[in-house]
Amino acid sequence: MKKIITLLSLILFSHLAFSQEYYEIRTYQMKFRGNVSAVEKYLSNALIPALNRYGVSKVGVFKDLGKPEPAILVVSIPFASLESYAGYKAALEKDEVYLQASKSYFDMVGLDKPLFEKISTYLAKGFKGHPAFTLPIKNEGRIYEWRTYESYNEDALRRKIAMFDDSELQVFENVGLHRVFFGEVLAGENTPCLTYMVSFENMAERDKNWAKFSADPEWKRISNDPKYANSHSRTVRRFLEPTAYSQW
Repeated sequence: MKKIITLLSLILFSHLAFSQEYYEIRTYQMKFRGNVSAVEKYLSNALIPALNRYGVSKVGVFKDLGKPEPAILVVSIPFASLESYAGYKAALEKDEVYLQASKSYFDMVGLDKPLFEKISTYLAKGFKGHPAFTLPIKNEGRIYEWRTYESYNEDALRRKIAMFDDSELQVFENVGLHRVFFGEVLAGENTPCLTYMVSFENMAERDKNWAKFSADPEWKRISNDPKYANSHSRTVRRFLEPTAYSQW
């Protein structure tokens, strides 16, 4: 009996250790000279604490490093399971602390200067090769590179994800493209696509390590493998910096 219990415990631990997370990645696209501070107050004082109470331990909030106008805010929310993602909005509606903290934000509806143009959202599932997001070793002063790879069709996306899982993720690790999260986009704009984020201390480290990636023999090998040909049609890239209240 003890052996059976031990075996079941190992199976459960293995399942938990390698469970693929789900990510909601929001982009708040502000209006020209919009009220960014009101949205940030809502995120920092209402939404993030409520998500923490719900069991989401780390919420990332970022601004575009290039400081575009209109501004954007990117919010990355990791969920341990699809069930957790599906239930969080209902949980917020029952959270009295959240409802009170967000009242001024919701009361701004109908003012002459709307808070934002729209919210664009991705829902992504973690790769098997990188199932859960990884916090940078050093958070202070870091920059983040957020990339989305669009594919020609669903099979092309499947092959591109397989390319990452088979070898490309390890190349990232070897050359210092510090992995944060990788996800197959299940719903959102410009699908089929995948999305991921890597981090660096600064742009100098970023440029140096991407150059190492391009020269890496294993990358050259897999990028010339016929089974991965024509799997990636377009790259969308943003450079981000964390806000003062971001949790990573």
